Amino acid sequence: MKKIAFSLIILFGLLNLSCYSWYEDKINMDTKTQKFSLWELMYKEPEITSLDAPKQLMVSKGMYSGSIKLHWDEVPYATSYRIERAVVEADINGNAARIPDEGDFEVLKKQVYSNNYIDLILADPKESNLEYQKKYYYRVSAENINRGLESSEFTQISNESSGWLLSPPAQIEAAKGENEEYIAVKWSPVQNASRYLIYRGEKENGFGMEQIDSVLGNITSYNNYLNQSEKGIEFYYKICAVLESGSQSAFTGLAMGYSAKSGAPAAPTNIQVTNGMAESLDTLKVTWTAVNSSAEYTITYNLYRTSSEESIYTLVRANIPGATTAFEDASIPKQKTHVKYYYYLQTVKKTSDGETFKSPFSKTGQDSTTPAVGWLLSAPKNCEVIDSDNNTEVIVKWTPAVGYEDVNYFYNIYSSDTLDGDFSTNIKSMLGGSELTLGEDGYYSTKVLREPFYKITTVRITSNGTLESDLSQTIAPAPQAPQNVVASKTSALDGLEKYTPNTNGVYPVMITWEAPEGETPYAYYVYRSTKPDSSFRKISDKPVQGLSFIDENETARPGTPYYYKVVSLNMLIQGKNSNQQTNDTLGYGALTRDQWFREYNKTVKKSQTKLTLMHKASTDALGSESKSGDLSGSVSYNAAMQGLGARITMHYENYADFYVLNNPAMGFYFILTGDTNTTANMSANGSMDGTNRALLSSMYPGYAKYNGLEIKGGGAGGGYYVVCTQDKNGNTVLSEGNVSWTVGEE
Repeated sequence: MKKIAFSLIILFGLLNLSCYSWYEDKINMDTKTQKFSLWELMYKEPEITSLDAPKQLMVSKGMYSGSIKLHWDEVPYATSYRIERAVVEADINGNAARIPDEGDFEVLKKQVYSNNYIDLILADPKESNLEYQKKYYYRVSAENINRGLESSEFTQISNESSGWLLSPPAQIEAAKGENEEYIAVKWSPVQNASRYLIYRGEKENGFGMEQIDSVLGNITSYNNYLNQSEKGIEFYYKICAVLESGSQSAFTGLAMGYSAKSGAPAAPTNIQVTNGMAESLDTLKVTWTAVNSSAEYTITYNLYRTSSEESIYTLVRANIPGATTAFEDASIPKQKTHVKYYYYLQTVKKTSDGETFKSPFSKTGQDSTTPAVGWLLSAPKNCEVIDSDNNTEVIVKWTPAVGYEDVNYFYNIYSSDTLDGDFSTNIKSMLGGSELTLGEDGYYSTKVLREPFYKITTVRITSNGTLESDLSQTIAPAPQAPQNVVASKTSALDGLEKYTPNTNGVYPVMITWEAPEGETPYAYYVYRSTKPDSSFRKISDKPVQGLSFIDENETARPGTPYYYKVVSLNMLIQGKNSNQQTNDTLGYGALTRDQWFREYNKTVKKSQTKLTLMHKASTDALGSESKSGDLSGSVSYNAAMQGLGARITMHYENYADFYVLNNPAMGFYFILTGDTNTTANMSANGSMDGTNRALLSSMYPGYAKYNGLEIKGGGAGGGYYVVCTQDKNGNTVLSEGNVSWTVGEE
């Protein structure tokens, strides 16, 4: 129906134009050639304004060593997809410590043009990558940016939407001098392994290794039988797991092993770490009882260590003189002080004719009844800050320092006003004993006054005095939620000429806020959703360091308001506190004049369908009637002869047919008061006049003037509408401007 159909029909009737002559004029009545059916002429495919969320999101679980593959069902009308990811640490059993919430997700890839994606996490997987200990959660949204369709909701967050990497066997061990005929190799299992490939070489750097065998996936040990020339030689082994699909894990680290050789010496005895219970910050002292020497050969020792994190043997020192009974190991990396270390000694005997014999390694590892174990005093590894029940205090949490089962530790908590401060203010001193209880989550916790930054140390009281560890990582409270978050509603912002409307004729939205009382967050993240309680997506790619943000939403559609959430961030770019959703946080952009008229005209067209006189022919169309809006007000109609033509007047009074998104809680879409009048002569030419106003209670206030519209041959044939758009306070957004008579005829 055309914008002024109400006047055209009357004019045709008043000018005695028959229905048949009008129909023949509009539709070719020739029946000799193929025609469209009336249904085809009348049917219009429903307008697509939004997209369905992708279904059947499938995420690979332990299938590939360096990547995770995603696949989902295609969404009709979607031209691309947006993928977001959240990373969660796994617990000691390999399970995700928690299911992430929306605020944990970061954009992984925008505008993915197929319904599958490969997330390359490790380009060159190694045995020591920490990524094997993490779970990766994904969510996907459908998009059609070019067509301006509203993006879909994200797929649901659940364990089904998570994936992880195929890890190599976590541990590998090769026997060292325990048997003369073979070297026993064993490793930890890998879930769903179909078989294991076994490689061997003679170089400690792993070069030149060759596959010597494979075993089925339910076997995790292998005896490498040796010929006579191989006995006593040090070999290096590595293992990889292979799945039924053929996918292969990374290799384990190298495990050194050798067979016993007749004449080999015994390993040293009484090996122990004498200062191993957190009695040093940087050195562990290993002692042992020496092996008897002889004039016929020389004795030296090789000292190795492993850790509670990995079973690979690290050579600490070779060729320690035979008379030596102690060695101080100062080679432990600073970043590895939070683990226990196990030491092994090997005796090496060299005869006068140059032959070398090596003893088995000492039985002093994790599975020994008398392990040679020690650990350095270290700060707590995992520290965090959470909110308390009041704004002046927070709760500091941390996991115990290594060795807490065997040692009575105390803890100090320090604070600083700046990130690079000296952390010299001790706000909690010598916490321990009955003051601390280990929670079910494996953390200690204590309430402290709210400060910008904290660090924690571990304290050990020894016979030589009090020893304090290095400072822990820096932790900081999450700032409180910002205050007075306001999203603009059809606002002029600070001058719309600075901004370009999107393809749907919608201008940007401005979100403003104030810092939380008494705090100055470092920055903020801004999120947007079509729902008040879910499906929020981060729209600020970088932290916002001001108190406002312009959302140039490329898929925003007329008639769709958006909810905005702002999260305060500390200097570590951490935060989780956001504003509550209210009417103030609901925002939407102003419309171009053309788009405003299209949206306004939907109510005008709906009102015309309710009138009866205007649809009658000839003089039956004369008279007056009034109809009520579906939601509010009325529209009145009056048609009368005027000279040699007709005058039709239509008046709207608080007239409304639609709610915003069909939701009464969101108010009227358009509520109209004003006039749209038509005057025509006997030739069905004329003009329109009147002004119809969308009231402030409309979603898009403003008005349309009809004085510039021309009627030619019984229809709109030229001229323009004059449109002015306003904000919810009646302020002008776009001043009066012309809108072509063709707008709305598309």
